[in-house]
Amino acid sequence: MKQLIVMAAAIMLGAFIFGLVAGPQEGSVRSVLRGVWQQEVEMRTMNEAGAP
Repeated sequence: MKQLIVMAAAIMLGAFIFGLVAGPQEGSVRSVLRGVWQQEVEMRTMNEAGAP
């Protein structure tokens, strides 16, 4: 019975951590990295467009 409880807790913890890392909400690591990547692309595009 203890093993079942530990296994269920591990699965729930894994699902929670997965949600934090790869979830669709604003605070997820994936969302933050996507925003940083988009800002970097915009900055590079502006630098290339303004360069002779």
